[in-house]
Amino acid sequence: MKNYFIKIFALFLTVSLLGSCIEDVDEERIFKDRAQVEFNATASNVNYNRLTNAGAGVLNEQVNLIAPQFTTDQVINFTVDPELTTAVEGVNYTLGGNGTFTIAANSSFGTASVEILGTTIPAGETRVLVLMLEGNSQIIPAENYKRLRITIRP
Repeated sequence: MKNYFIKIFALFLTVSLLGSCIEDVDEERIFKDRAQVEFNATASNVNYNRLTNAGAGVLNEQVNLIAPQFTTDQVINFTVDPELTTAVEGVNYTLGGNGTFTIAANSSFGTASVEILGTTIPAGETRVLVLMLEGNSQIIPAENYKRLRITIRP
């Protein structure tokens, strides 16, 4: 009988110890840093390069919100990285929404758009357009995923 109680006690002690080690997994998955945005394409491949032709029209690029969803619309700014861009605004491209787009309330996604114009590019040459997320007063760009490269071919 004494052995029986010892075994039951040992089993109870083991279950109690194992149960006390369980972490709050849901709490670990909550993003607690400052809200960020990233280009979806570069999030899975930081060296992503979209190839397109002159005159391709409007290109839409998904932007992800890295944070809990906001209850209000968030207008996000984006621009062109002048150091990495060889394309000329108004000649090779125009930014959609004058360099802004909206992440709707209770959503995690937005769409940045750029129109690729039909200006002739000499054969054998390309123009490079690098879009760069700037965010807004509440949302910052994710440092490693804030740029998107678009190569425009003739």
